[in-house]
Parts: sequence; C-alpha cells; structure tokens
Amino acid sequence: MRHGRSATLLVALSLLTSAATAHAERVWVLWAHVLPRSGSEEHHLDSAYPTRQECEQAALGTASVLKLNGFTAITGNVPGSHEIHAEKGGNHWRFYCLPDTVDPRGPKGGAR
Repeated sequence: MRHGRSATLLVALSLLTSAATAHAERVWVLWAHVLPRSGSEEHHLDSAYPTRQECEQAALGTASVLKLNGFTAITGNVPGSHEIHAEKGGNHWRFYCLPDTVDPRGPKGGAR
C-alpha cells in the first residue's frame, strides 16, 4: 500500500514539474506581416522573447526604427493593442506578437 502512494505521489510531482516547465518555456514571437504592392502577402518571424511584455516592447521599438527610416508607422490602432502598422512606397507592414504555439502562416508554416 505504501509503495502505491509513493508511485502516485511521484507521478503527480512529475506532471506538475512538466506543466511548470512547459509554461516557463513559452516564447513570444514578433511577426512581420508584409503586404507588398505586388499583392503577395508574407509572414516573417522577426524575433523571439521570453515574455509577452518584452515582445511588445520590441514591437514598439520597431516602430521607432521604422519612423527613422522614413516609414509612416502607427502604433496601437486598437486600445490595448501593441500592433505596429507601417507604410512606405505603397508597401504595408504589420508587426505583432503571438505565443510560439500560434503560427500565422497556418499548419506547418505553409502559406495561407
């Protein structure tokens, strides 16, 4: 009977440890969605961050860099949103953060 309790406790601790590890390893990805004048849209992985807040800060930093390079950049079109919309020469870009479990390109990174 005592051996059964130890095994159950060991399994429970193992599950808790793996759940905590999986949560701690979540990564936030800054994506660039490009809509060129030609009309062929693309998604590019820009960079990755350990927290959503760090990813959103990087997106805001991207807006500053874009503005310095002659882009029209708009931040936070929607209250609470940290998306960046930029335009230059008829091409449009959108930068936004998603958890690493979400790929905007669709299943297995294919085109949408």
